[in-house]
This record gives sequence, structure tokens and C-alpha cells, in this order.
Amino acid sequence: MSKKFFIISLISLLLFLSGALLFIGLDKDGLPMIKDAVGETSGFAVYTKDGDVIPTRTIKNIKKTMPSPIGIIENPPLAIITDIYGKTLESMDNDRLVLIIYVDGLGYEIYKKAMDRGIIPCLKSLGTAKKALTVYPPITDVAFASMVTGRTPKYTTIHSREKKPLPIPTIFDKAAEKGKTSKLIEGDIRILVDEVETILNIDENKNGTIDDEIYERALEELQSPPHLLLVHFHSYDDFGHTYGPGSQEALNQLSVLDSYIENILKNYTGDVIITSDHGMHDEGDGGSHGSFSGTDLFIPIIIKNQ
Repeated sequence: MSKKFFIISLISLLLFLSGALLFIGLDKDGLPMIKDAVGETSGFAVYTKDGDVIPTRTIKNIKKTMPSPIGIIENPPLAIITDIYGKTLESMDNDRLVLIIYVDGLGYEIYKKAMDRGIIPCLKSLGTAKKALTVYPPITDVAFASMVTGRTPKYTTIHSREKKPLPIPTIFDKAAEKGKTSKLIEGDIRILVDEVETILNIDENKNGTIDDEIYERALEELQSPPHLLLVHFHSYDDFGHTYGPGSQEALNQLSVLDSYIENILKNYTGDVIITSDHGMHDEGDGGSHGSFSGTDLFIPIIIKNQ
């Protein structure tokens, strides 16, 4: 390779990286800052140590005006994981059935990559998902609690994988108050400590994943669906941890989940919300999450009304 060609290639690479959608820097107070080049708002979302996410127009003297800020997103998307609670209640108030399909670990960046590559044709057919924020730390227990309560960890008091009752009402509690039925189809352990009827599943056929069992149980429930049904798929997150979120193995499994979702939707009449809890970043030979990064904090939300 000639020196001239190498320099041109290096410049091109630097220009590409500088134009990436997300990058992390530091604000003047030394806090991590994620800048979203395609953000929907002109302002900031400040994540605080007590688990809140606070919108603000300015970050001047942020350490003096916010309760222990830990990170900032500049020009954040309008949507956030807590919106799912309100959307669900809206459907129930209009006497429509609601199905929430929750794909664990699917960040917005990988969702877009898979859609552009034709890996998830069913999800693509539903239109581009809203880009949304999740809460911090971006791990399942914390984000799931915010999804079903409509509140940040400051109010759910769930800041880790510790299992404890939620101190505030969930969408399942609200459904019961309205005289409506709810069910949660889950993996082999209960993640939420809640009164909702939870259907646990194990890997009965020993194929290395429980999502085929979750899928079959979902189809059974759709024969006479409750007013609110939440189906939690785990395998993309599992494959992402093992092989990396953008690996061929993880993307292949995401394609399998897309086919499951397609068949579920064919057998369902009602409002549908498809979302995730957090994204994932590469770490070593596999993947991880829980960091203050765009890959972990941005998720897709798809809403399909009946």
C-alpha cells in the first residue's frame, strides 16, 4: 500500500467516525455526554444518581442545579421506556386488548442494522420504530420495572437485579382496578415481584433456548387472550452476551424472533407494543450492557393500533 493511499484511507476513516450517529464526550463538568446527531429535541436529558431522567433546556451549572447528575444525553429522542405504561392504559381505557412483545437486549442501533439488512421483515413491515431512551442502569430488572410502572428508578426503587416488591402500581394493577385481566409470559424465573399471573417456561426440548416454549405458550394464550398480555423473549439477549450483539449468531436468533412475532400478530386482534429494555455493546468475544452509552441506552418502540 502506498503512503498516499494510506493517508487518504485514514482521512476517510476519520471523517466517517466523526459523522457517526453517537459519540461520547465529556461536558464542562466532566460528566459523560452522549450526543445524538439525529436527536428529536433541542436540549438535554440528565441522568441522576437517584435514578431519575430529567429533561432540561440548558446544562449550565448542572452540578449545582441537578441532584447528583451522572451523565447527559444531548438532543435526546422524545420517547422513553416509561411511555409504554401510558400507551397501555390508553388502549385499556378505549376497551381494546393490548399485547406487549418485549425483546430483551435489542438496542436501537442493532434494530436499525437488522432492519436495513432485511433480517427482521415483520418488524420492518410495521414501520420504523420510535427511537427511545431507557433508564439507568440499562439492565433488565431496572428497565422492566420502569416499563410497567411508567416511572423512573427513583420511584420504582429498583436500581439493580435485587428482587423486591414494587412500591407503586403497575399496568397489571391498573388493569385489575378496571376489571380487566392480565398475564405475563416469562422465562424460567420471575423478574417482577408483582401480583400479575406469571407463566414461567423452561427449555423443555433442550435446544438451548426457552423462547420457542414462550412462543408456543403465547399462541395458546391468544386463543382466548386476556385484556393485557406481555410476552418477554430472552434469547436475543442470551446470544448477544455469548457471541456479541451484532454477531451472526445473535442476528440469526433475532430473525427467529421476528418469525415468532409475525405468527403471533397473525393470530391477534388488538393494540400491539413491541419494545426492548436496553441495548448492548461489544465486550471481549461477547456482549454486555449496563454502561452509560448510546448502544445501551437507546431502544426501539413500535406501536401498532388495532
